[in-house]
Amino acid sequence: MDNYQLSIINDQRTIQKNIYYWEFQRRGLSVHVASSHRGAVMVKLDFDRENSFMTELISSAPNAELIEDRTHNEGVIGIIEAYLKGNNLAINVPWDINVSPFMYNVYRSACTIPYGETKTYKDVAFMAGTPKGARAVGQALKKNPLVILIPCHRVVAVNGLGGFNAGIDMKRYLLNLEQGEKKSVGRINYAT
Repeated sequence: MDNYQLSIINDQRTIQKNIYYWEFQRRGLSVHVASSHRGAVMVKLDFDRENSFMTELISSAPNAELIEDRTHNEGVIGIIEAYLKGNNLAINVPWDINVSPFMYNVYRSACTIPYGETKTYKDVAFMAGTPKGARAVGQALKKNPLVILIPCHRVVAVNGLGGFNAGIDMKRYLLNLEQGEKKSVGRINYAT
């Protein structure tokens, strides 16, 4: 199953594990990352320092011991820093997330969208094996815990940007960054 840890049979929230988290600032963004010994647990971006990262992390793994530690997150941090500099790099990080088989298929489909390009929710539904599931795809992507690692920002509506868990301005920022418009948050090219 590639390098992705899929937790669909046992609810991983009941298993005791250590989760290492770190926050840093890059390019005007507050970046929060969390990893376990099995893979990336959560990546969140925000334009300001106040966000719900810790609340979401505790909620997703209430029995985990949370440890503030950069060292265990170096790989993810390096990927995020390179990405925010506008580098198009292959992202191959194991995931340690609790998702349904449908969500896994949606996330893997989103990962096939090339850097700088977009696909519609309908396209991703087809790619995930659920051709009439565009709305379900949107709901699955809304729950994506690994922003950038699972590039859900590359999935747009037929007639516009669509939604984004970190806010529409963040989606526009990431798409513009990928298209080389690092300072602009104006109009982007949508998928057709």
